[in-house]
Amino acid sequence: MSLVLHLFFHVLSAFFAGYIVWRFYRNPILAFGSAFFGAVLIDLDHLIDYFFAFGFHFNLTRFIHGEQFAQNDKIYVLFHGWEYVILLLGVVWLIKSNIKLKVATLALSLGAFFHLLIDVNVNGGMTMKSYSVLYRATHHYEMEKVVTPEHYRKYHGGR
Repeated sequence: MSLVLHLFFHVLSAFFAGYIVWRFYRNPILAFGSAFFGAVLIDLDHLIDYFFAFGFHFNLTRFIHGEQFAQNDKIYVLFHGWEYVILLLGVVWLIKSNIKLKVATLALSLGAFFHLLIDVNVNGGMTMKSYSVLYRATHHYEMEKVVTPEHYRKYHGGR
């Protein structure tokens, strides 16, 4: 899938998450803004992987093609985790009186949830469990253990 289409789906999911929260709480700026953070800006963690692989010598083409993962043979993507969605929903449940914080947290968690659902379905080789921070950490973020064997062989078989 092209990067533009991939990003389009994430932006669309941000609007969807924001709309759901806005319908319940009628706070559009917080609902849509926080959903955008969860559904789109979560991908800023790809920069962490990039800098681990290449240092601060940024090359947009390398970044767009995800070369950082092959370079390190690791997948960190530290903001991509089902655990965050669960924790944020727990925080939403605990918040009783601060409605603005509740709106922001709920929209952030829904945005992240939709982001991860999209990624699981469009990023070949990554499974539901691959988007668990604990799963990746348990496997030392090693690509061979985090992606499907078919994906690993396809992109790293010759290494």
